[in-house]
Amino acid sequence: MAIQTILVINKSGGLVYQRDFIKTGAKLSSNEYLILAGTLQGVVAIASQVTPKALQISAKTGSKTANEPSQLIPYVGSLGAPAQNLSDMGSFMGQDFFNESFPSWNQSGLKHVTTDQLSMFLYQTLTGLKFVAISTQSTTNAMAVSIAENLLRKAYCLYADYVMKNPFHDPEMPIKCELFDTHLAELVGQL
Repeated sequence: MAIQTILVINKSGGLVYQRDFIKTGAKLSSNEYLILAGTLQGVVAIASQVTPKALQISAKTGSKTANEPSQLIPYVGSLGAPAQNLSDMGSFMGQDFFNESFPSWNQSGLKHVTTDQLSMFLYQTLTGLKFVAISTQSTTNAMAVSIAENLLRKAYCLYADYVMKNPFHDPEMPIKCELFDTHLAELVGQL
């Protein structure tokens, strides 16, 4: 699975970060990315309203029926592990992340969209921040969805480490952090 683009959308639907990792001939303009972010925000809001209330309530209380699938995301251990030198990784260490399955925070809404051309994976945090990964492959494989969830969760950890700890960053403004850029590129490069 090759990640083409990663987007970060704030809780009000504004695009605060966009990075292309694969240089292709057809590239979206910055205005088209803004439209995509706003549209995605609307689709997520609609999907959360369409989700049956019984599923939302059972997900919040933790009660599961016999035929309800588990909401645990399997942990992919090798993703984000440094390949060689551990000394230059800062606080981006394996123990900072997760070593077992974790519950999905997105209980009512959109998780991934698959088209003929691409797959789009969405990871929504508890604060409403959305991380979106656009893959070049069209896949509905459960393992690919788990890898994407792990990737976006680790991207959120990088966001917390390098962007939110920056005293000059405003959460509603575009992300301009070189450390976040480089570590995110390393993370995506390990796929």
